[in-house]
Amino acid sequence: MKAQFTQMLQSFHGQTSHRQMESQLRKVTSQNSQLERSLREKDREIDRLRHQLSNSEARLQELMGTDVLTCLPNRHVFKEHLTHSLKRALRLGYSLSLMLIDIDHLRDINLRYGHEVGDTVLIEVAKILKSSVREIDMPARWGGEELVAVLHETDAEGASVVAERVRRRVSMLEVTDPRSKKPIKVTATLAVSSYPAHSNEPQGLLESACEALIQAKDKGCNTVLIAGR
Repeated sequence: MKAQFTQMLQSFHGQTSHRQMESQLRKVTSQNSQLERSLREKDREIDRLRHQLSNSEARLQELMGTDVLTCLPNRHVFKEHLTHSLKRALRLGYSLSLMLIDIDHLRDINLRYGHEVGDTVLIEVAKILKSSVREIDMPARWGGEELVAVLHETDAEGASVVAERVRRRVSMLEVTDPRSKKPIKVTATLAVSSYPAHSNEPQGLLESACEALIQAKDKGCNTVLIAGR
């Protein structure tokens, strides 16, 4: 009888201990789940803050007048420069040209090889543009795959010579696919408009160059076209 009672007590204590272990296990599992949820929330918060920081940095660069990627002046600064430069050309009676550069098939390059490769192409073309014009001229990032430049005291024919030099140097650009190590063909299409030949207004010069660029792209890219030709 005593042995049976002892066995019953041991069995009871064993069941109690098992229930306590299960309770502790459920508690720890619940705590782990809460920690995992907290970590996921923190990760989302970190991503949000990183995005805000990136936007703030881009906005700061914009306010400073510099394109983040190419380190060229941005569109806002360029438009102001074009307006003031054209007023000066009108006042002093000298020619002024606008050169628009479009990197051919850059979107396809981004899709096929990745945006980092596309960014590299943009950076390298920006370097070519900057080194192809004079210090008195102003190259800038217009947006997307387009760059632009104001060429002071330069008529349309002179600007087309500069544009052809840029086009030729871009076609010789060496960019490789980081995976296959094979070369990626890069070309650019350029259009030129000028004062007084095409317009005496900033918007008029931009529209003339844009129309010429569209015509040049329709003809097959990798070319230079003067507005109205």
